[in-house]
Amino acid sequence: MEQPGTSRYSFGPFKVDLAERLLTRGGVRLPLPPKGFDLLALLVQNAGHLLEKDRIMQALWPETFVEEANLANLIGLLRRTVGDSTGDPRYIQTVPKRGYRFIAAVLETDLRPEEPAVRVEGPEPAAIRIIVLPFQTEAGAGEAEYLAYGLPEALSATLSELNLFTVRSTQFAKRFNGAAWNPKSLAAEADVDVIIAGTVARSGEHIHATTELIDAPTGALLWSRVWDVAASDLFRLHYGVVQLVVRCLVRRTREAASSIAAVDSPSAPGAYELYLRANQLASKRSFENMALARELYVACTQTDPSYASAWAGLGRCTRWIEKFGPPGAVPSGSAEDAFQRAFRLDSDQPIAHTAYTALQCDAGKAEEAVMRLAEIAARRQNNPQFFAGLVHACRYCGLLEASIAAHERVRRLDKHCPTSVAHSYFALADYERALYWYDHNAGGYLDAAALASAGRLKEASDLLWTRRGRLGSLSALMHSLQAYLDGDVERGLAVLAAESSANVVDPEVRFYMARQAAKFGELELARRYLADSLECGYSNSAGLLRDPWFESLRGSSEFAAILLTAQHREASAGRRFAEIGGERLLGLQGTLPGRPARVAD
Repeated sequence: MEQPGTSRYSFGPFKVDLAERLLTRGGVRLPLPPKGFDLLALLVQNAGHLLEKDRIMQALWPETFVEEANLANLIGLLRRTVGDSTGDPRYIQTVPKRGYRFIAAVLETDLRPEEPAVRVEGPEPAAIRIIVLPFQTEAGAGEAEYLAYGLPEALSATLSELNLFTVRSTQFAKRFNGAAWNPKSLAAEADVDVIIAGTVARSGEHIHATTELIDAPTGALLWSRVWDVAASDLFRLHYGVVQLVVRCLVRRTREAASSIAAVDSPSAPGAYELYLRANQLASKRSFENMALARELYVACTQTDPSYASAWAGLGRCTRWIEKFGPPGAVPSGSAEDAFQRAFRLDSDQPIAHTAYTALQCDAGKAEEAVMRLAEIAARRQNNPQFFAGLVHACRYCGLLEASIAAHERVRRLDKHCPTSVAHSYFALADYERALYWYDHNAGGYLDAAALASAGRLKEASDLLWTRRGRLGSLSALMHSLQAYLDGDVERGLAVLAAESSANVVDPEVRFYMARQAAKFGELELARRYLADSLECGYSNSAGLLRDPWFESLRGSSEFAAILLTAQHREASAGRRFAEIGGERLLGLQGTLPGRPARVAD
């Protein structure tokens, strides 16, 4: 039985540290979900004694009804983790119809000073991986469409903010829209532990919904709940689902309780519904939809000025319009104002932190973005979006090794979470890796540019031809690249010269325009765009040294001055990043601040 003050045990080759909630073997951490570790601790502390099923379930899920299958699933997980079996048990013995007994010899122990530090593999602390699927609606229920997608997106945002879960993105969850999905198949494809699914219908001002939590690997139903709420009280459904999920899956601790209590909640009736409708429109990414979404976000913030999520949504939507909409479509600086209001209300607001990164980088404040993201990522290590933001911001500072390491951290948390690492590899002139990681469905510029830079001109030309009708905000880049591929230097230079630097918001785009001008041999235009890019906050000394399209510039004193300035800025940013623990956060201990980035093997 447990002895007072005892917190460390060992059995076989395994060590258990209750205070740190660690199970290790040979110094290597073995990941367990929170409930799995609680069960292991209970068994180890009561080694040699029969634990009845009812006692175990009451200890793991107090005041919550769960199926007995949940306990059997956790026992199976523990056995797999420690290499045990039911037929010839070494650690966990099943006592038929009664419960379980831990049969291995357990020693109370302390970690010796000479033992190696625990090598953490994967996110720390371990999080429960969860996906919230689009809710099902009746055929033709157009009025409920904003609920079918808006509710899961809002639930996903709240669960990710709790730092108890790693939540799959709403865009990824849409792949499983429809009733014909299998939990076990979904578990394998999405790499998740649990699934939230549901149905929703609206009749006038009345909302009827069902929600359920499913153990993904087994398909076992953990709980199911029916909701009948007024549309003006819709957030009660949202908050109720979050409470049920946390109570079922997470150990009842002060951290869990305080996390739920801190959930960003609207205080005015109707604000949440406006927020969901705005989110649904904003997900469709056309100027018309974004303009309508912004009106709804504004109405939401006017209805409830203390709702941080609404201010974050307003900032994200406004920024999109500022960057991709017609000139003057929104007041200048209004995105910045909305984000700052969101941060004042909730300093950890995940949507605001994620969306604000691009705005800062475009405004020449990438180093500030790196410091902000590194600080919150260190506290919220289960959210891949913060590390995805570091991929972007570190690249703008020229910290390419850190950018790629942040991408690798994202992949460990969620292999389906997109990042901009393709641009980081492009910055290193590693065009094959840039092509591998680029989202070709985006229909943008980078993959065509990578093909051209790698000498695969026919493939680049064919790819651009398929995108001739949707050049978007990168039209100057696309047209000048097409002119290069067509051998029309005069047309390519005319396009680049006509595009004023003042019209190009993104300093990374200015860098791309500089390399195209250099490839055409127009050195003065290339140097001007390079200087503008650097002045506006984008630094890439690795690209200046490695990119073959800059070859014509490398002998000039002006180019040497630009390169030296970039290297000094990168060294300064690297030192600051190291000082705040950024290298340690990304597993780059020992990296010298500001040294040239290396290409990953």
